[in-house]
Amino acid sequence: MSMSLRGKSGGFIAFVGIAALVGGGLGWVTSAALSLERDQLEAQAQAQTNDRLRLAMWRLDSLISPLLAKEDSRPFSHFKSLFAPPLAINRVGVACEPGSVLEPSPLLSVDLPEWMLLHFQTDGRACWESPQVLTPASSKRFKTLDTPPALVNVTEDRRRLLSQLREELQVSSLLGAVHRHGEQHSIVDTGLVLMTNESNPTMPQSTQSPNFDSEYANRAAQQAQLRSSSKKLQQSTFPTDEVGQVPSPIGDNSFNSLQRNPQVVPVNVTQSSMVPLWIEGKDQADRLIFARYVQIGNQELCQGIVLDWPKLQAILAAEVKDLFPGASFQPMKEDVPAHPERTMTALPIELEPEPTQGAMSIGWTPLRVGLVMSWCAALLALLAVGMGGWSLIDLSERRIRFVSAVTHELRTPLTTLRLYLDMLSGGMVKEEGQKEEYLHTLNDEADRLNRLVGNVLDFSRLERQRPRLAMTRINLNELLAQVTAMWAGRCKGAGKELVQENRAGDDVAILTDVQIAQQILGNLIDNACKYSHGSADHRIWLRASCGKRNTVLIDVEDRGPGIPLGERRAIFRPFRRGRENEAAAGGVGLGLSLAQRWAQLLGGSLTLDSVGADCGACFRLTLPIVAHSIIRQ
Repeated sequence: MSMSLRGKSGGFIAFVGIAALVGGGLGWVTSAALSLERDQLEAQAQAQTNDRLRLAMWRLDSLISPLLAKEDSRPFSHFKSLFAPPLAINRVGVACEPGSVLEPSPLLSVDLPEWMLLHFQTDGRACWESPQVLTPASSKRFKTLDTPPALVNVTEDRRRLLSQLREELQVSSLLGAVHRHGEQHSIVDTGLVLMTNESNPTMPQSTQSPNFDSEYANRAAQQAQLRSSSKKLQQSTFPTDEVGQVPSPIGDNSFNSLQRNPQVVPVNVTQSSMVPLWIEGKDQADRLIFARYVQIGNQELCQGIVLDWPKLQAILAAEVKDLFPGASFQPMKEDVPAHPERTMTALPIELEPEPTQGAMSIGWTPLRVGLVMSWCAALLALLAVGMGGWSLIDLSERRIRFVSAVTHELRTPLTTLRLYLDMLSGGMVKEEGQKEEYLHTLNDEADRLNRLVGNVLDFSRLERQRPRLAMTRINLNELLAQVTAMWAGRCKGAGKELVQENRAGDDVAILTDVQIAQQILGNLIDNACKYSHGSADHRIWLRASCGKRNTVLIDVEDRGPGIPLGERRAIFRPFRRGRENEAAAGGVGLGLSLAQRWAQLLGGSLTLDSVGADCGACFRLTLPIVAHSIIRQ
């Protein structure tokens, strides 16, 4: 394996690669799953919209179709205020002479929907008339009858509307539109009311178009069947074996006109089914008209109904408000609807559903919950792998550093011990002063070796288990005195002076494990002796003071070179020492790590305190104190 891939940097690169593969694969799966879910939800939403559209269109057609079918089956003679019935019998049972009996049009008083504004008929000479718009003479004669008919539908609004039609609409364009939409469904007969048994759908046939909606075709067929049934019902009320006998097809509806032309001649009548049309006016908006072509003899007529488009819009919107609250309706002027699924068959009107309000709110679906759990599991697994790998690498490096440090630290005292013991045992040293110096050196090296082995054993015990503490109360002065007595000789041998200061007071006591507290302070003093060896100020301070929240602060301060800012955290890690002082001072780098862990076991802490410009290093041990009243007891 390449050296660049070893250690923590190599492990980090490998971990990033593994995390990228896992994250990329899981991200791709998540994206694909969410896209599939979004498509499914959109398909479900579209299916629900289509179902609501289908229901809405059936409602609208069912609301309008029966009324239009009734008007489509209305006889052509009803479009005159007076017409001659095909058969009339007097009181003695004798048939009246054709044309001698006249009947008022039912359109004068019949109950009509509010959106049917006016029934009219016109011919190629642009003569417009309506059974609901009477001449002054006809109106006067109706009122003089013994039993005058109810003229409910004769209103001034209809008179004004008929005048507007004369000005706005061209008869040629109206007849052309009726021919274009209704010529395939024309009916020829010889009766007053002409109809056949054939099915006559009112909408253009477009079954050859690949875009034609089957639902739209079904609704159109149902409407055609409804109109055919209505015509059959109307046909049964009139004889079809008689030739239609009518007065003058169009012109004056007055009684005087009929009295001047009492002669009635039989004529052939041809008419088509009524079709809904959008007719463009001259000045105003397009008008919605329900019209048909009628031929009486040689005269061509157009009979129709003017529909109120604004009222129709309101009625239709109210009908589907529960399905589409914000729906609107637009005219459909094409022969083949662009959107048959939302186009009415009864009228050329297209439903416009409310616009989609932003993105669809999906919420926490089972798929999304599963994906979140998968991501959490993957992240936890990566975290566990990363932490485990980092721990293994760190453990491996610590073992390497431990072996290297222990091997180096053991070799020096052992070499010295072996050399001096060989010299002493071989009788090579004759002078007593030199022997005493060698023995003193052997004692120092043995002590150094003992501290090294003791630190290693203590660290091993802390790694395996938590040690049992022997917590006892001890006066702070007593603890400082014990530490000073134990380490004054070591400081003197290293050329240092241990200075003790107690600023906390003589009656302050602490509850701690005395042996461990002494080991902590001993490690700090030993480090001060080693790392401040070449400093001009040979003093080492052991200083105590009161801290916050019932704590006591014990500082070990020297005047050495100090600790660089970038290494102030690393020195508390196992087998770590300052890089600049690593070669100058011995040890394996366990002293501060052990001291910090011991301080935490005692309920305190060990930190590197901020130091001034003339100060090297100051380590602060914080320990809890015991209340004065308890000590006095």
